[in-house]
Amino acid sequence: MRRRTGARGQALAEFALIAPILFLLIFGVIQVGLIMASQNGLVNGVRDATRKAATYRINEESFNGTSFPTICGNVTTQLTDDLSTSIPGFDAANLSHTIAYEWKQDPDSSQWFLVAHIAASYRNVLYVPLVSVLLDFADGLNDDRLRLDASEQMRVENPALAPTDTSAQVC
Repeated sequence: MRRRTGARGQALAEFALIAPILFLLIFGVIQVGLIMASQNGLVNGVRDATRKAATYRINEESFNGTSFPTICGNVTTQLTDDLSTSIPGFDAANLSHTIAYEWKQDPDSSQWFLVAHIAASYRNVLYVPLVSVLLDFADGLNDDRLRLDASEQMRVENPALAPTDTSAQVC
């Protein structure tokens, strides 16, 4: 079998043309996988923190100056602890969250109950430089981070309450 002498570098030239596209796809899949892992970790952390917030026996006296900040601090600690173990490269400075207790009235019995709401927004770092240029504008900001959001609400199972002030209490 004879070898053609003019086609010696053809495979190298073809690989040089295809390699950037191939590597962009591979690193894009890796970056999207990291984003999905962070989003799943954020949702799980918010859900666990809301579950913790719903376990407190809260009534209208709980919203005083001593009990409520302690409850909010415990829920915030639960949230940051969960996120630090479930989000790759977690940085608490990139987290903003809201913890609120809202009064609701049962339409059947006219009794009041509380609902715990937690919303969190995390600015996830984009690790892959070329792919991050493409994904960075998805949240409207050019900061090498992608904003991920999660929220959850759960009813606080208390005995029937009769509040005097039905405004939402926010940490």
